[in-house]
Parts: sequence; C-alpha cells; structure tokens
Amino acid sequence: MIMDRKGMVGFPVRLAVTFLILALAVPSLMAMMGGMQEEAGESAAASEADKISSAVSRAYYSGVGGTCTVGVSISSGYRLVIGGDGADAYCISVLCGDEPKEKIYLQRPPVRIMNSEPLEISGERTLLCTCAAVEGAYGVEVSVIS
Repeated sequence: MIMDRKGMVGFPVRLAVTFLILALAVPSLMAMMGGMQEEAGESAAASEADKISSAVSRAYYSGVGGTCTVGVSISSGYRLVIGGDGADAYCISVLCGDEPKEKIYLQRPPVRIMNSEPLEISGERTLLCTCAAVEGAYGVEVSVIS
C-alpha cells in the first residue's frame, strides 16, 4: 500500500480542527442544557401553582365552609409562596431559591387568600383549601395537611 505525504500530514491537522470545533461547541451546549433544565423546573413549579389555583377556585365556588384538597410536588430548589400582603394576597409566587420567577394571580374570580401569613411550601405536600368569611369579606384559607 502506497501512502502519499499529503495524507499523512493532513490527518493530524483534520484531527486538531475537529477537537477545536468540539472544544468551542461543548461549553455553549452545556449552557443551553442548563438553561433548559431551569426552564423545565420553573414550568413544573408553575404547573403545581396552577393546580393550587384551581383548588382555591373550587373551594371558593362551593361557598363558606366548602373545602378542597390538592396534592402538589414542587421540584428541588423551588418553592411556592401562597398569599401575602396587598396584591400578593391574590397570587401564588414561584421562587427559585430567593429569586422570584413567576406570579400566578387568582383571577376569574379574584379570590383572596385569607391566611394571616404567606404560606411557603416545597417538596411533596397535600393542601387543604377552605372557603371562609372574615368580617364580611370572602376568601380562601390554605393550610398544609401533610
């Protein structure tokens, strides 16, 4: 078998160019994958917040004393804050660590969370939503069962 010098010199150059392209592409692909994982975690937490929102609405529509339970599973690193002061009394906040990611407002109808303090949840929890009337104002109290 006869080899020419061009083939012997060209192979290491091609190999070096291939490794250079891989070295440049891998970090950007890794960053893209990390961003996709963060978006997936945020989307999953927002989906759980929507489940809570639906349960709050069902309890509200059932009238004073009506209850509804809902099981949620919040991804590691994320937590939900239900209720709060001012406009936050009408929303569920999605947080990653201490950074707010999204707020889901309880609209149609605008239901007020009647808890005296914001309720923070993470992990797997079962919540109880109870329609209540306090001083003529209607809303829903949310508590952790387990």
